[in-house]
Amino acid sequence: MFLFASAADAQVQRPFKTPYISAYGGLGLYGGDNDGNANNEASGLFDDPGLAAAGEIGYQFSPSLAFGVAFNYGNYPELQTVGPNNRFTDAVESRSQIQAAFRYFLFPSSAITPYVRLGVSYSFEPDFSDATDNAPGTGAQETTDAWGPLVGGGIDLLLGKKFSLFLEANGAFLFPDNAIDGSNPGALGQPNDDADFDWLAMGGGGFRFWFRGANVDVDATIDCATSLEVGQAGTFTAFVNEDASGPLTYMWNWGDGSTSDGLVATHSYSSPGTYTVSFTATGPGNSDTETCLVTVNEPPAEPVTLSACRATPMTANVGETVSFSATAEGTRPFTFAWDFGDGNTASTLNATNVYNEVGSYNASLTATNEAGSDTCTMTVTVVDRFCDEVTELNTVYFDRNSSTLTDEGMSRLDENLAVLERCSDITVAINGYTDSRERDRLRLSERRAAAVEAYYVQNGIDADRLTARGLGVAPDDNYKEDGGAGSRRAESIPGGM
Repeated sequence: MFLFASAADAQVQRPFKTPYISAYGGLGLYGGDNDGNANNEASGLFDDPGLAAAGEIGYQFSPSLAFGVAFNYGNYPELQTVGPNNRFTDAVESRSQIQAAFRYFLFPSSAITPYVRLGVSYSFEPDFSDATDNAPGTGAQETTDAWGPLVGGGIDLLLGKKFSLFLEANGAFLFPDNAIDGSNPGALGQPNDDADFDWLAMGGGGFRFWFRGANVDVDATIDCATSLEVGQAGTFTAFVNEDASGPLTYMWNWGDGSTSDGLVATHSYSSPGTYTVSFTATGPGNSDTETCLVTVNEPPAEPVTLSACRATPMTANVGETVSFSATAEGTRPFTFAWDFGDGNTASTLNATNVYNEVGSYNASLTATNEAGSDTCTMTVTVVDRFCDEVTELNTVYFDRNSSTLTDEGMSRLDENLAVLERCSDITVAINGYTDSRERDRLRLSERRAAAVEAYYVQNGIDADRLTARGLGVAPDDNYKEDGGAGSRRAESIPGGM
């Protein structure tokens, strides 16, 4: 036991998942009715041994279990004996066996291991040529094919990756009783025939050769990036022994729910913490796992920086929506503060504002994070394009032969006043008209123009911006169609003087 325990400590890897062949030879032993002792068929096994040889082909399923089929040929001198003293005159007898058996190795991790062998044996040989000449009362009969269980055991010594030497003893219990030696005294009623089988045994040694060598265990080491920042990719490298038996597979487990394969891999982490990284190399004979710890820290905060600050449009009309935008980079989170220069503010990166008065406004955005702040400014010019777009004003209409403003006329002039007050640069030409049936048409048209001018001046419009004139009958007068109502009017024409 000490020998086997010491060898097991060496952790030898025996071949498996491979075919093998073996050859062995030694003593051929017979036990049966012709061994000189009919009462105990095993008692004469070593009285007159012969020689036997065998060849085997099989498959090694695992380091501990194999199955093989062997052809065994041997000569057994005692087969020519009948009874205690009588002998045949024939030559030394021989028998052949085909054996199918499992072989179980008790200490597969040891270079030296005992094993057991269990299976069946089939034996065949021609009939005795002189069976009819046997001595009287011997029970000699014709030989036949024989079947029976096979048991054996031995010791195996592994030499190298594919080769071993072994010593083995095995024996087959073969039925029927007359099959091997042509003798079954009990069948003729003779006493002292206690066994209904014959033995064929073999003891010797041989060699075994596996077609694929013993697996070499894979042994892994790793080189880890032990300190990373969030989002930073680290390189992880594994090494395995070059003589490891293949095929090999490799798997990284990053400790955050994700995996990778290969000997070299990169990985980054999205959250700070300490992670256990494992690498597993797997071969046909074993798996080896190595681990390391990776500490992931938050990266140092980067100050916020602003770029691409802009206002759209840079020149806006009064009441027009102006869009403000910028790009912020750095460590989040950010806070934002817009000052649009007109008292309005906002707290988002992109914002809008409406300016209600003409002028130039300095708009600024300040972005702040834990590492600092940054500010960008822009100038927005606000104009009133309404005045540029004024091309006409309301016309007022008068009663026949009258230059007095009606309520409706004054209401229409009030709308004109709002435009003229907002657009102080606009000048107005006031043209008065009559229809063709009114009296004193030229003077009446002048009075109508003067009435409009006076209303403007009374309501704060500078007289220098106004020119009033009477032009008599309206050039588009059509009394027959509208009775002259459309011609009795005073027009306010912007830009005319």
